[in-house]
Amino acid sequence: MPASTLPRLLLIAAVALVLPAVTACDSFKDDIARVQQAESLVPGKSNEAVAREIAGARGGIDWKGGKAEAYRNDNIVLVTADITREGKSGKTRRIELAFINNRETDKVAFEQLLIDGQKQTMLEGAMSLFLLQLD
Repeated sequence: MPASTLPRLLLIAAVALVLPAVTACDSFKDDIARVQQAESLVPGKSNEAVAREIAGARGGIDWKGGKAEAYRNDNIVLVTADITREGKSGKTRRIELAFINNRETDKVAFEQLLIDGQKQTMLEGAMSLFLLQLD
């Protein structure tokens, strides 16, 4: 094998290993956009708008899509909004809004809320989010 062929083979192998990871991220782009536009939490307000309100001016949002393990169905995708919110007191809180996007029925549903890693019921979550707005 010529010496110039080995670097080419290594480059091709590297691209072959990295490409699936890059395209896997893109495969959920439509699901994330669908969840952002849906109004699952507050009627008349998109999920994206609600997440921005929770994050506040100093916070940030990271949207992620992935396989919904609990459903064992490739047409149901889990989309999460990982929100960091810094309060006036300087304390940083982590809020995760989880949604499911059903590609078969084209419906989006709110799945769960985690605040600082703790699962919240709807009532607990509403009260906790309200109190976060005061901080």
